[in-house]
Amino acid sequence: MPEEKLSRPHVWLPSAQSANTLLLLHGSGADEFDLLSLGKALDPSASILSPRGLASQDGMVRFFEYLEDFSAKEDTLLEAVESLAEFLKLASAHYGFDPKRVTAVGFSNGAHMAGALLTVHPELLRGILAFGTTRAFVETEFKPNLEGKFVFIANGERDPYSPKQKSEDMINEFAAWGARVEVLMHPGGHQISSEHVEILARELALS
Repeated sequence: MPEEKLSRPHVWLPSAQSANTLLLLHGSGADEFDLLSLGKALDPSASILSPRGLASQDGMVRFFEYLEDFSAKEDTLLEAVESLAEFLKLASAHYGFDPKRVTAVGFSNGAHMAGALLTVHPELLRGILAFGTTRAFVETEFKPNLEGKFVFIANGERDPYSPKQKSEDMINEFAAWGARVEVLMHPGGHQISSEHVEILARELALS
């Protein structure tokens, strides 16, 4: 496979201990190195693939752009989904990891990206772990079959970027599509709770 097809900046950390791969999707203003410690905390035996978002907005790297109310610019989100899906397929062939054993782990912009990827391309993921997230698509309708998939949502009760109504809409939507949905809430804001990481690490070990 020509090397230029994997030209998107990314980190690949292979592991022979497990067939599982974590796809790490960083938040706004971060990069492919930002969530590596989170990935290792969630599943130290898994391989890790961590790509960089290709969008830039307000001087920050993102996977896709937002409107002023922090809802997704859905045209850029759809483009980002297709780009990431193609990258994931190429990376699987290039690095030799099992494409049926991939779990997306995202924070903020990356969490929205994880939910969007599962929505549009459910065949590429076992499930998602989404920290600081809300519903990705509002204007664009999808009806995927998510039977057998898992969706773990870990939000803060005082997170202004994850308003309660949009989060509830997301939860109901994924459940209606057949996914196993679990919701964890911490009392803080837009951050990742260490307690949630411990809980989700145990869940991953069982899946």
